[in-house]
Amino acid sequence: GAVAVRQPYIRVVGIEEANEANSRGQAAFTADEVEEFKKFAAQPDAYQTICSKIAPSIYGHDNVKKAVACLLFGGARKTLPDGVRLRGDINVLLLGDPSTAKSQFLKFVEKTAPVAVYTSG
Repeated sequence: GAVAVRQPYIRVVGIEEANEANSRGQAAFTADEVEEFKKFAAQPDAYQTICSKIAPSIYGHDNVKKAVACLLFGGARKTLPDGVRLRGDINVLLLGDPSTAKSQFLKFVEKTAPVAVYTSG
């Protein structure tokens, strides 16, 4: 007696196999990789090394590279004692003259970080 009974269906337009290299889920590190991370973190110049690897094709802009490094590695989700949860997202706003590589920095972050969102304009 129902007038509009609908059957659920799924229409697949395309399918792509995800492997660990480009998956956006939790990363599973081997014991050797964890040990390598710990060795790197113990180095006194780890921060400078990370900053030098940020957008290596762009010369200079050391302060911007430091800010981008903090953007990539900072931000931890926190739960306060009263149960309120704070997002661990870090946002960055780059302002400057035209042709100073602002968009290139943000595009680098988008390609590097697993959940980055790039907006411009």
